Amino acid sequence: MKNDNDPPIPLARPDLGTAEEEEVLGALRGGRLALGPKTGEFERLFAGFVGSPWAAAVSSGTAALHIAVRALSIGPEDCAVTSSLSFIAAANALSYEGAEPVFLDVDPDSLCLSPSALRQYLDSCKEAEDGLHDPNTGRRVAAVMPVDIFGHPAKLDEIIEIAAPASIPVVSDSCEALGSQFQRSDAWVHAGTGAKITVYGFYPNKQITTGEGGMATGTDPDIEERIRSLRNQGRRSGDPWLHHTRIGYNYRLDELSAALGVAQMRRVDEILERRSRVVSWYQEELAGVEGVSTPRAASWAKPSWFVEFLLVSKEVDRDKVVLHLNAKGIESKAYFDPPVHRQPPYAVRPHLAPGPLPVTDDAAARNVIVPLYGGLSRTEVARVCDALRSGLGEAAA
Repeated sequence: MKNDNDPPIPLARPDLGTAEEEEVLGALRGGRLALGPKTGEFERLFAGFVGSPWAAAVSSGTAALHIAVRALSIGPEDCAVTSSLSFIAAANALSYEGAEPVFLDVDPDSLCLSPSALRQYLDSCKEAEDGLHDPNTGRRVAAVMPVDIFGHPAKLDEIIEIAAPASIPVVSDSCEALGSQFQRSDAWVHAGTGAKITVYGFYPNKQITTGEGGMATGTDPDIEERIRSLRNQGRRSGDPWLHHTRIGYNYRLDELSAALGVAQMRRVDEILERRSRVVSWYQEELAGVEGVSTPRAASWAKPSWFVEFLLVSKEVDRDKVVLHLNAKGIESKAYFDPPVHRQPPYAVRPHLAPGPLPVTDDAAARNVIVPLYGGLSRTEVARVCDALRSGLGEAAA
């Protein structure tokens, strides 16, 4: 059981300080709480950091995914490829527009969408004048939506190359991967670079936070115009007040949240470095420990880990490990179990997973998430790892 003298250790805690307080108070005192200058400043700082020509702030990562789907005119006759080892938001964003997700397996090295699974699926599709169509439903394959799971980037260049011959756009769900990079030739680029649209999320457990909030980025000015209009009830730049060009949504980011984002982006390198240091402590503490493995980066990737996820061996009862850690006052969970294709809204449509997803199911069944945030001390990491070692011993079959 937990020692009464040990304070609980939460899974996540936002990295906030006086800079964030001052920015938010400044916006509050300025009296402009929506459609103000802080949103634009946040967008410029963010676009500069990830190397994108534009960035459009919205109210959540899910909102960013939804208007990305809408901006690409994906609808009821369409489907889009994604992975099931993920938060449900990408699948839901498609469902909002009447489209269906097609769940393919993930790569064992990155746990992101498998390029080989994508190639095999597209090869099975039927060709038509308007593109490839799903062999089971006849729906047009309108997009590929890889998810940068746990902060590890997908093998995006290969995914784009596979999708390009059929003119299928790629939407990168990088909501968990701010600061993550992958190698392109002799350069390192940010996760999502090269996708038609890339989306990010800023929930309090993410690398940076705006409380709630999200961002869409890209290079296409027409897509930018659509996204900026869709987030603001369909108004275009230059539309008279209360005139609207298209049907849109109230997906704006408020000025207080944007001000928080400004402060976070000014400190983003520091925030990411603090989190990276904690990850390195976990790797040192758990090196050689039997029954568990720490996250590893593919040779072509520099992840910015969203959570500290561990994989227990098949001989270990993962759920017992989670219960043990929580009893010790250390918040722990299993993430994305069950995976999306096994959850009620999607399990009733088995055709959405056109084949078995063994890597997805295995990772969902064996992962354990333990605390990760920049404010964790080395002593607290050691406490987590001590509890994990004892928990592994108790949970071994």
